[in-house]
Amino acid sequence: MEEEVLNVSEETQVQPYTETTGGRFTEDELQQMDYARAYLYSIGKWMKFFFVLMIICIAFMVIGGLCAIITSPLMGSLTDAGIYMPFWIFGVLYLACAVVYIFPTLYMKRAADAADLVIHSNSNEAMVDFLKNNKSLWKFCGIFTIVSIALCILLIPIIAIISIAAV
Repeated sequence: MEEEVLNVSEETQVQPYTETTGGRFTEDELQQMDYARAYLYSIGKWMKFFFVLMIICIAFMVIGGLCAIITSPLMGSLTDAGIYMPFWIFGVLYLACAVVYIFPTLYMKRAADAADLVIHSNSNEAMVDFLKNNKSLWKFCGIFTIVSIALCILLIPIIAIISIAAV
């Protein structure tokens, strides 16, 4: 997989840590970064908390999806709504959502681990890793939100047409 390269202007393209200190912050720089380290520590804790919540949600989605698939012969279909839709489809959708949710969860875990590494080892490479995974998390969330909104916009007229036709 090819690494994404950001275009940065010459004004902001300063790398004092890797060129002068070999990837580590000096003591003076660390003293200046006390607030940043405190914020990074807090961000890492919250990311770990939400990582655990996401794992729990994924587990419930998998359990719910498997239960829907297993009990689908007993449930039949949604014929009461006027359409034939097997109940196992909901189980498959739940399992698909669980798979999709794995990606932001992994980005969150990697970013939280990198935040801890930055705090404990003062490594510039760990800071870059934290920012890269944090960017990937928010990029995924943005794309997922756009796709969700687009699907809602597309599905509303379709559902309206189906419900009118069923009457």
